[in-house]
Amino acid sequence: MNLGDRRFSRSQIRQGGGRGSGNDHVDELYGSSELYVYRPPGGRMKGFDGLKLFTDSESCEMIFTMDAPPELRDYETIRITNRNAKSIPDNVVKRVHSWAHRNNFLHSFFKPLYR
Repeated sequence: MNLGDRRFSRSQIRQGGGRGSGNDHVDELYGSSELYVYRPPGGRMKGFDGLKLFTDSESCEMIFTMDAPPELRDYETIRITNRNAKSIPDNVVKRVHSWAHRNNFLHSFFKPLYR
């Protein structure tokens, strides 16, 4: 299938799916205790060092882990949690989430049922 035949422009094809700021659904992630970002094989992580410094300063940790759903087993997984065993601060969630969208990375979250 050729997407050009379906009236998609070259810039839309290059952009890929799901790319944007993520502001339309970031509120669903607030209150999460774990946030996962999945980097595709060979993908670059522009801005990771600055993001890592920011999360460390907010008493959160970013670690690389092997925890990934079976369909994402080839992806590199980054887990973000709060060191104080609380939910991740909203400003950290917002910044990590927008970083994931800027880099077109998949992401998921865990929100505890009881707080």
